[in-house]
Amino acid sequence: MEERLVACLYADVSGYCRLINRDVGHTIRTLRAYRTLMAGLVMKFAGRVVDVAGDSLLAEFPTAGGAVECAVEIQRELAARNATLPPDRRVEFRIGIELGQVVVDRGRLYGDAVNIAARVQEAGAPRTIRVAESAYDRINGSPSMRLDYLGEHTAKNMERPLRVYQVADQ
Repeated sequence: MEERLVACLYADVSGYCRLINRDVGHTIRTLRAYRTLMAGLVMKFAGRVVDVAGDSLLAEFPTAGGAVECAVEIQRELAARNATLPPDRRVEFRIGIELGQVVVDRGRLYGDAVNIAARVQEAGAPRTIRVAESAYDRINGSPSMRLDYLGEHTAKNMERPLRVYQVADQ
C-alpha cells in the first residue's frame, strides 16, 4: 500500500434507476459508450480510471485543475451526445471533485478524498460539476474557469459540513 496526494473525480448517473426501469438495454448500451468516451478523456488529461461500478466512474488525476478541465470536457461531450436522444432517455452525469491524500492498494483508491468527491456530486443537478474545498483551493484564480460558492453542505457519514463550489459556464 502507498499513500499519495491525488485529485479524485467521481461521476454518477442522475436518475439511473428510472432509466433502467424504462429501458435497461438502451441504458446499458449508452452507459457503456459514455464510459468509453469518459475513459479516453481521463487519459487525455493525464488521469487514470480507477474503478467503475453500477452507474459510477472514479478517476484520479495528478492535479485538481486537470480533473476539473476533464470534467468540463466530459460534460460538453455528453451534452452533445445526449442532445440527439429523447429527454427521457438521456444518460446525464453529475461529477464531484476533491483533492486529498489517498491510500492506493492494488490500484484501488481509499480515503476521504474519494468519499468527499462522491458526496459532493450527490446533491448536484444533472450535468453539473461540483468541487470540494481542498480542490477549489488549488484551482482558485485560474483564468480559464469560474467556480461559484454554494455554501456548506451536510453529507452522509461526514463529520463536518463540506464547503462546495460549482463550475460555472461550462
